[in-house]
Amino acid sequence: MRAGFAHHQAGRLRHAEALYRKALHKNPGDANALHLLGVLAYQRGAAGQALRLIERALPTLPDIPDVHLNFGNVLRELGRLEEAVTSYRRALALKPDYGMAHNNLAAVLNQQGEFRAGLAGSERAIVLIPEFFGTHVTHADALMGLERFAEAEAPLRRALDLAPDRAQTHRDLGWVLAKLGRHKEAMASLEHAIALDPGDPAVYFALAATLFLAKDLAGSEAGFRRALALAPAYAAAWHELGTLLRSTGRFDEALVCFNRAIELDPDRPEIYRSLAATGQQASDEAELQRLQTVLKDQKRSVSDRVSAGFALGMLLDNAGRCDEAFPAFAEANTLYRRERAVAGDRFDIEAFRRQVDDLIELATPAFFSMAASWGTASQLPVFIVGMPRSGTTLVEQIAASHSRVVGAGELNAIGEIWDHLAAHNRGLPLEKWDAAHARQLARRHLAFLQGLGNGALRVVDKMPDNIFFLWLIAALFPAARIIWCRRDLRDTCLSCFFHHFTDGNIYAYDLADCATRAAEVERLGGHWLRVLPLQILVIDYEKLVANPEHETHRLTDFLDLAWEPACLDFHRTERPVLTASAWQVRQPLYTCSVGRWRRYADHLARHWRDGSSKEKAAPRGRRL
Repeated sequence: MRAGFAHHQAGRLRHAEALYRKALHKNPGDANALHLLGVLAYQRGAAGQALRLIERALPTLPDIPDVHLNFGNVLRELGRLEEAVTSYRRALALKPDYGMAHNNLAAVLNQQGEFRAGLAGSERAIVLIPEFFGTHVTHADALMGLERFAEAEAPLRRALDLAPDRAQTHRDLGWVLAKLGRHKEAMASLEHAIALDPGDPAVYFALAATLFLAKDLAGSEAGFRRALALAPAYAAAWHELGTLLRSTGRFDEALVCFNRAIELDPDRPEIYRSLAATGQQASDEAELQRLQTVLKDQKRSVSDRVSAGFALGMLLDNAGRCDEAFPAFAEANTLYRRERAVAGDRFDIEAFRRQVDDLIELATPAFFSMAASWGTASQLPVFIVGMPRSGTTLVEQIAASHSRVVGAGELNAIGEIWDHLAAHNRGLPLEKWDAAHARQLARRHLAFLQGLGNGALRVVDKMPDNIFFLWLIAALFPAARIIWCRRDLRDTCLSCFFHHFTDGNIYAYDLADCATRAAEVERLGGHWLRVLPLQILVIDYEKLVANPEHETHRLTDFLDLAWEPACLDFHRTERPVLTASAWQVRQPLYTCSVGRWRRYADHLARHWRDGSSKEKAAPRGRRL
């Protein structure tokens, strides 16, 4: 046995197997030989055979940590994750400082969506076996699962220091960099991964997802199709390809992809959410029951349960079954809000009110006079602002249907400019800020917009939260145009509550918090109307839906553009829409979402905090 084990450690598997079988021939009950033959079978990809061999060894070797570790590895390979967790925990009960058991347990917990537990386990594993690359990968997996992408970069780079030729780690690093907006670096990592393993469909999936984030939709589609050529049963790739096709208005093709993904993986709740976002209803009651089961299953990850709740709510809402839809939405929101609260992500109402107070105090005629030398007087930039789900995507789609307008989607650029300015002028009062640096940033952004516009007269940035930066926009782009989208706050908040955001917006998961925030946005918007030295157009969603031709003429007049009938046929415009409203803005204007809150009035009455603003406040001051 010792000689066989030596061959095994040296990678001479055939020699090891021969000696193990020789020992087993002499003693068919030799537990050590059974165990090591099982490990060998696992290494060769024969997990079923490995399971049978190690199961025979376990009764004789119940106190050997390695046996429980290896049995856990086999169970994990077979997808029997709960049993794998039990086996790893038995190994740790026998040997509490067993680094590999901590690591492998953490990896399985990550697979189950228990990322906080996975994070704790991986941290312990790193202390015990810091030179094993896998502990750093497991640590990064947990951080990625918790959406702490900035923190995930360092452990991935450490893993690559220890194992530089591992394609999967380059792939994961590429995805992390993509989520951080560092698309060029992400592409370099992913191309390295492809060079190391050109046959791995997951690398092409990550490449396609990165290109989607970078808004290279043609490249993204090619990447997803390459992944599917390598792995036709890749459910996640079918799902994401469908999401991409939906964003470009190819709804029939998107539905084919979503339905194929469901055929391959009917237990993946986020696919049903994507299906519902195209206005579809459940195919049968069994589909709804499947989602209800996932929502209630406390053994499933919080992420799966949240996705199931939103999918169930959306499908029921599409079917007009409001009294069944609302509890599903409410449970999903509660689950997500509690999960984020554990991570310290809470909406602080009073802090938010103070932020609005500070902005109102900041934006005075004296400030705009002082900042008059900061900007560049170009009419190219247009900013659509307001609350999420207030019609910003619709207004952008109408504007972008004009031949001289480009819709750029939601850009993070203004927030990034603020970060640069704040860092550059740290500790200085505003009146001493570097005007030349501000002008440089404004011109750089203008050049970026010109590149996007390709000769357009107007480029639209529809980041709703730019409403908090209008004072800065007024300083940097004094000739910019602002479009403030407004909607009945009850409809806005209900729509937010029914939408699972992927980028924060924790206030949206509580109706009372959302109502408070919406009222504060109204208060701030009213202040901007009174004090900003900018052209501001207010578009009310209800008026736009009721009288689209009049409101669309107001919009094109405000943009100082000649009328084009295509703006009324905005739903026919072929352009990517990368927000949750991709389907809605490709339908003719409809009134069913005006006063939608009335269908849920009884539920709103129970969830809306007393004293919250329930109706759209009429801002005082000038409006166009």
